[in-house]
Amino acid sequence: MATRKITLIAILALSFLCFAATDGKVKNVLIIGDSISIGYTPFVEKALAPGVAIAHNPGNGGSTVRGLDSIETWTNKRQWDVILFNFGLHDMVYKDKDNKYDVQNGKVSVNLEEYKKNLELIVSKLRETTAKLIFINTTVVPENAAGRKVGDPEIYNAAALEVMKRNGIEVVDLFTASLTIHPQNSPPGNVHYTPEGYEQLASIIVKAICR
Repeated sequence: MATRKITLIAILALSFLCFAATDGKVKNVLIIGDSISIGYTPFVEKALAPGVAIAHNPGNGGSTVRGLDSIETWTNKRQWDVILFNFGLHDMVYKDKDNKYDVQNGKVSVNLEEYKKNLELIVSKLRETTAKLIFINTTVVPENAAGRKVGDPEIYNAAALEVMKRNGIEVVDLFTASLTIHPQNSPPGNVHYTPEGYEQLASIIVKAICR
């Protein structure tokens, strides 16, 4: 509980600095991503209210395949100042012929080459907006996580970094932070976090928005 209070104080302190750091120009922020981003978004919203309006795409952003199909609907022709986006956790899922998670006998949802190709297309679509774009890489996959391999986030993150560097897009390394945050703030074998864990992730996202 003490750690959570310290984290909250740190996030709130950042929010006071955010307006000055951005000259008050950051007003509307869109977060696109999976259930991890759904978990930290309320803490980001709380930290930056009322000066910055935070929105998240409806539901789970899923894989890059869903992203390609939905990105234009999610941006909705609105005037976003910053768009943070993440894809990866659902691309690296292994499923069997019955669409059930199965690392041993299943097939990966989106292979690396398709993942990179899809990210390039998503970036191209996001560049049709006037927003500053920030990519958030994929957080840790623990041992015994359903349908995912422990080492895959590093592989997919490396592929995503290649795409983002080529396009001059900032990357926030949430993966490295999650290596420390996850073990103390997640049930065994689960890729998700406790509220305290999401709050710690949110502090990193807030810093990225306010840079």
